[in-house]
Amino acid sequence: MSEPMRNEKLQLINEITNFILSQPYDAEKFAKYVYVKSLDEKSYRYGDKELNQLIDILAGMSAGEEFYYSKEEVLEMLRSYVLALK
Repeated sequence: MSEPMRNEKLQLINEITNFILSQPYDAEKFAKYVYVKSLDEKSYRYGDKELNQLIDILAGMSAGEEFYYSKEEVLEMLRSYVLALK
């Protein structure tokens, strides 16, 4: 993977992480943020199956409480993705 593409992915994950850390956690609000952010950043263009799956899971929380993850679980998912990217 090219360094610029890797940096773009890390930037996206950092922005998502900063959002969740900067305010009280609300799973539905967070899910909507992730969905809009992924569209704005056109995350699908990376062709990264793991990133797309992570975005789908996080954005999918807006479907209802049965799909909610805790703040800690979300942060762990984001950390795991970053570690796998390195």
